Formats: sequence, C-alpha cells, structure tokens
Amino acid sequence: PLNDIHLIRSLNEYKKDDKKISEACLSKFLNHLWYLNEECVVFGIFDERISIETRKKMASKLIEYKEFTPEVEGEFSQDILSGQKKFSLKIEDVDEFLDKELPINLLSWKSNKLFKRFKISSEYLKMDPIEWNNNSAYQSAKKVISSLQIVNDIAERGVKLMEDFNEKFTKNENQKQYLLQVIQKYRKTYQKQTRIALSAPFIDESTNTD
Repeated sequence: PLNDIHLIRSLNEYKKDDKKISEACLSKFLNHLWYLNEECVVFGIFDERISIETRKKMASKLIEYKEFTPEVEGEFSQDILSGQKKFSLKIEDVDEFLDKELPINLLSWKSNKLFKRFKISSEYLKMDPIEWNNNSAYQSAKKVISSLQIVNDIAERGVKLMEDFNEKFTKNENQKQYLLQVIQKYRKTYQKQTRIALSAPFIDESTNTD
C-alpha cells in the first residue's frame, strides 16, 4: 500500500512540471490499485517503513472495526479470486484522497477478513507495535504475507476472468476447482506459445481411470 500511495503522490505533484504527463500517468496507474483495497491495505501492518504511530492507529482501527464485523457462514470459503475488488479512485478525486490520513482511512470492517482469509492471528494488534517483532504470532503472520505473490497485470486479468466465470458459468465448487486444475495443468504443458509446443498432446491425468 505504501508504494502505491507514494507513487500517486509523486505523480500528482509532477503536475507542477508537466500536467499533461502527470495526468496521463495517473490515469493509467489508477487502474491498478489492488493493494489499496480494504483487505490488502492491512499489509501495511507488516511494513516497517510505516511509522510505529501509524501502524498503532491502524491496529486500533482494526480492533474497533472487528467488533462490528458480521459473521456470515461460508463467507470466507469462496476462492480468494472471487472476493477481491480493486480500489477505485478517479483522477479528479486524487487531491482529496491524498489529504486523508493514509493508509488508516482506507480500512473498513471488511479489512479484518484478511486474517481469516489467510488463517493468520491478529492477537498482536492489542500490543504496542514496538513489541510486535518479539511476538511469534506476528512473525508467523508477517511470513505468510511476505510470501504472497505480487499482483501484476496477469494476475489482474486472472481475477477478472474468475469473476466473469463465477457470474456466467458453473456455481458448483467441485466443477470450478476441477476446471482450475485443468487450466493449471494446461499452462504447465504449454509454457511456450510455439507451433511445435502447441502441437504436443494434452493429457488430463485426472480423467485417467487406469
């Protein structure tokens, strides 16, 4: 989250030098704000570049919101790709956005979903952030978050495809998981998009009954 906020601020400040270039770059970048959505912004808790005071405020906000988080059965059982939404920000709202207390103001009751989604503890939020590095639960959570792959354009296209798939095709979870496995196998088989590579037979081992 911090990198995205810094880049938005830098691009916005560049308007003083070249407004046209600034707005062109901002318009493009504002389409890729995955790290600023209500869950991903929690990553800031584990970013030691963010001040202790800010992370302390983030922790307090998460604790406050946790009391109002509705518990819906099955809410967290869905595939992660089907629940993530990109943060939306219009270029005309950038100045107002940057005037907020960031990333604290990006948190909501939905932010606490991240802890259940990745099955990580949040008990350390009640502690002083100065002590977090000495807490095993925090270290375990930080390790999980640090191991997550960076969201890029390919991942974003995957998210969009998954959302469309959920809306238009099968609602059966078993069928969906099977199709995802087949797609993964297909991508491993045809890593190179050459005529020779694509002419190789595709064998779906999951259908082999021998």
